[in-house]
Amino acid sequence: MKRISLIATISILVILTTGALLTGCKKKSTTPTPTVPSFIVTATTVQLQAGGEGLQFYAKCSNTDVKMTKVTVTDPIGSNSVTYNLNGTYYVANQVFMLEDATSAYTKEIGTWSFSFVGNLTSDGSSFSVGATLAVSK
Repeated sequence: MKRISLIATISILVILTTGALLTGCKKKSTTPTPTVPSFIVTATTVQLQAGGEGLQFYAKCSNTDVKMTKVTVTDPIGSNSVTYNLNGTYYVANQVFMLEDATSAYTKEIGTWSFSFVGNLTSDGSSFSVGATLAVSK
């Protein structure tokens, strides 16, 4: 009887050890985590032709290369949105680009401006739509 009990105990230990070893051999997922672009926006105050101050906005993607489709710029009170088309232009990480034509500017308004960036990652072609803000003061 002791012999059967000993054999049963050894069998259970072998089964548990084998199960623990097999579950530890699972293959880990190799799916990479997608990169979410991070945009930094800056502004320069300029003089408007009609008088008064205006703003020219600049942006850069700080962490990846992107193919930009468009950027929507919204003023601080949300009453005016302008979509600036970038027509699939490629930008490498940290390359600065304008958010309006070189000869134009936005009327300067104090407050937090909002920006919505739409495009694709150059690494895998996946699309993105991310936001950013910029606080403008006097």
